Amino acid sequence: MESLTKQREIVFSEFTGTAKSTQDVELTSRVNLAEDQAKSAVFLLADVEGVLDLKYINETRILITYDIRSLTLNSILTALAELGFSLDESLLSKLKHALIIYTEDTLRENLGISDSKQTRDIFMGGYQRRTHGCRDLRSVYWRRYL
Repeated sequence: MESLTKQREIVFSEFTGTAKSTQDVELTSRVNLAEDQAKSAVFLLADVEGVLDLKYINETRILITYDIRSLTLNSILTALAELGFSLDESLLSKLKHALIIYTEDTLRENLGISDSKQTRDIFMGGYQRRTHGCRDLRSVYWRRYL
């Protein structure tokens, strides 16, 4: 039986500091790509259900260990891309990801797991576990008045 715990390396592309299009400008506003993307991803993925371990390797690489019953590499990569992270787009990375995604999907189907989490669902659990307070600086009287 194949293990249900997977350990994968996620590689981010290096940001050169110049935006090529309006889409690049929009992405840089969502995630500061000049900063260390790997650290940001580690902090973001730390509270995700199904992530067992995260290791920061360097500015462009992290090592993630996750449970295949909860997450797949495809859902993690899709979530990071939707949040504006710039992932490595080399041919070798694309081939590796395609092979891993195929094998994980096949394993999940053989286990009878068919549902796949959306980006919102992946990060919602961590958001709900955090303590939240009222961020409105007005007094209670003014908040109720308006």
